[in-house]
Parts: sequence; C-alpha cells; structure tokens
Amino acid sequence: MTSPTGKSAGTTTVTDVPADKPVSRAYLIAGAGGMLGTALQSVLAKRGAFFSAPGEGEFDITDPAVVRQQVGEFAAHLGPATTGVLLNAAAYTNVEAAEDNDELAYLVNAQGPAILARAAREAGLQFAHVSTDFVFDGRKHGAHTETDDTNPLSVYGASKLAGELAVEQEYPRAIIARTAWVFGPGGVNFPVKIVAAARTRPSLSVVTDEIGSPTYTPDLAEGILGLVDADASGLFHLAGSGSCSRFELARETLVLAGLGAVTLEPVTSDAFPMKAARPLNSVLDCSKAAALGVRMPEWTDALARFVASGALSG
Repeated sequence: MTSPTGKSAGTTTVTDVPADKPVSRAYLIAGAGGMLGTALQSVLAKRGAFFSAPGEGEFDITDPAVVRQQVGEFAAHLGPATTGVLLNAAAYTNVEAAEDNDELAYLVNAQGPAILARAAREAGLQFAHVSTDFVFDGRKHGAHTETDDTNPLSVYGASKLAGELAVEQEYPRAIIARTAWVFGPGGVNFPVKIVAAARTRPSLSVVTDEIGSPTYTPDLAEGILGLVDADASGLFHLAGSGSCSRFELARETLVLAGLGAVTLEPVTSDAFPMKAARPLNSVLDCSKAAALGVRMPEWTDALARFVASGALSG
C-alpha cells in the first residue's frame, strides 16, 4: 500500500501499512483509470488514506487469476488492525455499443463483479460495487427506491442488473451503490458534450422528457466511502440531490460555462433514435443512504463546482 501523495492514476506501489501509524482502512481500486476511479483516488489522497490503484492492464477484473493475485498481494500487506476495502469502479459503460457487444458487456458488468466479490469475501475485505439507474425502465412517477421492481430496457442495463445479482450471491454483505447521470473530470459525459457542441454551433436541440439526478464523481466517491465508513451492506442509491431534465441540465451548464447565449431548442427523445432505450425517469431516492449520514449534494451545487474546477475549459 502507499500513501497517495504524488501518485498518478493507474499505477501501483505496494508497501506495508506502517505498524506505528494507526490505519483503520486501506483501499484497493478496480477501474482506477476511469472517471469514478480517478475521483476515488483524489478523495482518498485528500483524506491521507492508503490505497492501491492498479492500471487496467494490471487488474483485469474478468480474469480470476489476476484478481486473486492483486487481492492476495493487497491483503498480505495489511496490518492486523487494518481493514481492507475493495472498490469496484470498473464497468463497460458504452450503452449504444453494448447492444452489439452483449457478451463483452456481461463479461465486464456481471462476471467481473462476481469475480471481485468472491475474491473480496475470501480475503476478508469489505467490497463496494457501483451500479446504475439503467436497471429501471423509467416508467415510474417519482423517485426510484431500492425496493422498486427492476426492468432494464437495454443490454447495458440488463448486464448491470446481472452484476448486482451476482455480487449479492457471492458476497451478501457487500455494498451495491446505484447512481445516475454521472459527470466529472477525466471522461466524456453530458456537460462535456454540451459545452463542446455549444462552442461550434449557435443552437442545440436537447430533450425535455428525460429526467434524472446528475451526479458529480467526487461526490459519488465521497458517498461510497461514507457507506464503507458506516460499515453498511446491501443496496443503496447514491445520486445528486434533486432532479432535472436533460434540457435543464444543458441550460445550467451553458450558463455556468459562460455560453448562455447559445440557443437551446426543446425536443422529445424520439428526435434522437438510439439502439439502446433509455429510462425516461432516472431519478433516484437516496434517503436510505441519508439515514446513515451519507447525503449527496444538490446537483446544481455539484455542477457549479465542476465548471469552476476548469474541467470544461479549452
């Protein structure tokens, strides 16, 4: 394990947790190079936590032998008073491509989490896995709770639901955190796409009939770690507080980015035919996590922090 100061994403340095320094938890991140994995590293670094963040080439979650090796090496360097935590931020997230690559989607989103969960349980680690609003069909009026029926409309959603079920079977005390409309530094996401388009076009068409809970990756990382700190287990929703339409999210993004003069044309989702169906309602009720003291910030506040970070400049 290493103290994260100066550590770049996707690298691993493993040393013993110092015996003279009380460390309650140390973390191993799968999917360290992605948007959420990067945010987890940043948050853990600010906490002064000990963590290992292997690159994808070192930590293939679909290879049982590789996972056993990574988890085994990690666990071997934990002190007797330190709890190890495996955080799964890896996923196949190309919703459109998943329709034509269902085997790969299930391999990464279902089999991979099962392999990780089994390894974490056998090594005595806590385990947290991230899922998605796409497990719902979006026909509900109001926010989705953890007890609502699932009915994914796409291969991506079905593969993520299969991952949830696999984790529950392999490790009943694992944390499964569903999130929605994720944005943050280091990846392609809706605010990034909107700003990029606004810089080259005088007007944009944006849908009004898709609503959700925009979630900033640093906030999601804090929420996941909050559930770990609370020794939680089971299924939770973690998404930005409040809700908005895609149109409202685009408008707020452009105003914050100084591009409010760009014209937005409201349209419905049928104006953009897609291979994969999207849930029209992706709003998540996060009160179960809030009851444990894990509260997600308002999406407007999160978006303002994202824009202020300079991630949309250039």
